[in-house]
Amino acid sequence: MTDQNSLNMKPLYFLTILIGIALLTGCAASLKQPQRTDMLQMKSLSAFNGVYQNIGTTKSNGTYNTLWYHLTSIGQTDTTTFPNATITLFALDDEKIRATWEAKGNASKSIEIKGKFKNGYFVAKPKRSAIPIPLIYGEFKNRQVQLSLNQDNSLHLDQLHNEWGWVFLFLANNDTNTFNNYQKIREQ
Repeated sequence: MTDQNSLNMKPLYFLTILIGIALLTGCAASLKQPQRTDMLQMKSLSAFNGVYQNIGTTKSNGTYNTLWYHLTSIGQTDTTTFPNATITLFALDDEKIRATWEAKGNASKSIEIKGKFKNGYFVAKPKRSAIPIPLIYGEFKNRQVQLSLNQDNSLHLDQLHNEWGWVFLFLANNDTNTFNNYQKIREQ
């Protein structure tokens, strides 16, 4: 009888190890700070102060890769799709930047982005969420954004959107990294 019980426990041990590995792998995903030669060395967040283009890629089902879309993706996603709008960035203190969306004839919108100034990057506080229902369903999301300036004062944005989960015992994964530059129009 004890041999029968040990045979029934082997799949449970295997499943526990598999779930543990999957959880540890997902927690390790984070946005890296690449070593770039075109990056402007900054001493404070006020270097980001300015007005930037909001141009993005238009697809049949919406506008993507606009600066506003990326900045709001770490907070409450805003589906505003005016790619000809401008985004004004203004450093409020050492840990916050205010982004203001403006387009002719439309009311402006503002968000505050919290983060840290680290190695010449403004690294926004990541947005993470998890819905775990063991052995049945699970979903983990990680969204991170970091900003830097190029030598020509254009804004460089790195974004990581990591999603993975499982339904029953099947695992799925979707990682997307994007890199975009936005030209500075004028000083604030």
